[in-house]
Amino acid sequence: LMRFANPYVIPRNHKVEEVLAAASESGNLEPMKKLLNELNNPYDYREDINEYRIVPKTSNIQYQTFCGT
Repeated sequence: LMRFANPYVIPRNHKVEEVLAAASESGNLEPMKKLLNELNNPYDYREDINEYRIVPKTSNIQYQTFCGT
């Protein structure tokens, strides 16, 4: 039941920023394509997509996001 209510792939801020940086700084769209492909089926469990389950490392830098941006 929990598997149907909670996605396995979560577009966490640090991963989204990595994808955006790759696209904007070097024109590399492959990370974005990979993330978007995984987000097509976020509830499917697969061992080979563990990179999207990693939480960001803690730091002293404050991080703030805004809804709708």
